[in-house]
Amino acid sequence: MATQFGFLPSWPLQASPSLWVAVALIAAVLVGELFAKTGWLPRMTGYVLTGLAAGPGMLAVVGGSTSTEWRVIIELALGILLFELGTRVNLRWLMTNRWLVVSSLFEASLSFATVYLILRYFGTREAIAATAATIAMATSPSVVMRIAAELRAQGQVTERLMLHTALNTIYAAVGVNLMVGVLHHEFRGSLVEAVVYPAYLLCGSVLAGAGFALVFRRLERWLGDHEEVLSFLLLGMIALTVSVSAMLRVPPLLPLLLAGIVVRQIRGRPLVYPPHFGSAGAVLIIVMFVVSGMSIPMDQLARGAAVAAALVCGRVLAKIVGVTAIARPSGASWRQAAALGVALAPMSGVALLLTLDTATLFPEFGASVMSALLGAIVVLELAGPVMTFAALKLAGEHHR
Repeated sequence: MATQFGFLPSWPLQASPSLWVAVALIAAVLVGELFAKTGWLPRMTGYVLTGLAAGPGMLAVVGGSTSTEWRVIIELALGILLFELGTRVNLRWLMTNRWLVVSSLFEASLSFATVYLILRYFGTREAIAATAATIAMATSPSVVMRIAAELRAQGQVTERLMLHTALNTIYAAVGVNLMVGVLHHEFRGSLVEAVVYPAYLLCGSVLAGAGFALVFRRLERWLGDHEEVLSFLLLGMIALTVSVSAMLRVPPLLPLLLAGIVVRQIRGRPLVYPPHFGSAGAVLIIVMFVVSGMSIPMDQLARGAAVAAALVCGRVLAKIVGVTAIARPSGASWRQAAALGVALAPMSGVALLLTLDTATLFPEFGASVMSALLGAIVVLELAGPVMTFAALKLAGEHHR
């Protein structure tokens, strides 16, 4: 009799981790659609908000953390967006209108200086303040690419936004690699490592990016115009690059952005594929935003709330002033420049990974500085997409 009805599940029911992943994804999609129906809120704000509501505890429930399985998903999704962003960068445009480079450098430098001075005012050590300010230069490529795709945005502001975002990401990634050398020298006292480690990271990134681009271009010529096959190929190559980069201990973000830029220059025209290379890529993007929200340690944020508020205000103002100051020479109207400055506000995946990586390498980075940066990232991960969304709509470049 004891064996009767043995086919029934035990009580209480034991939910598998996949159930909670499914629930989180369904909730994220529904909240995202609810936001989209307002007309002024982007879907991705709903995705991130769902992740924040679930909190870091959800990652433990589903059996992972941002440093293991979930980190791979974030890097893979971010890699797709960075490669896609790189293919939108037209270096010929930069050569024709060099004021675009001046505008980008001035805006990034002003952002760096503002964040650096704020952190120094609050008593942060010089090297740590400089590293945090370098991270803060980056505009979120994931937010920019996702909002542009959602609005089907096209025009001067959109193209300049893509260009500034790509260049800011390069400045931040290269700058952090160089600052790692400074931190090695300051906290470890090793001059050799201070020189060799940044050189290894930069050379590895350039070689990986160039190798990716050359291999893809050869395979593309061999396969011909088979959009679906090439989309699958790109997803596979991006996943391979993320895995190989992890083996070599080289961050995969810069190589994939550089690969996209090189592919665009070799082809002479952008890739014409579905956004995020089809449905598989789109699902990964949604998962990335949800997991990014989950990965923020909310309990740490209160410690750096005042500094975070100052960083957010100073950084956003620096972006707007930096772009509008060079508006006329670069060929943009005041309205376009103001819209571009607002659209450059978001911080998200790249800044989050750079912050977590730096804090892991150097515990001296400090809980207070990390809390302030994470606080700024949370605010701009939620408000940033709305600002970019509104800026592109007000610029009249949306077509949805």
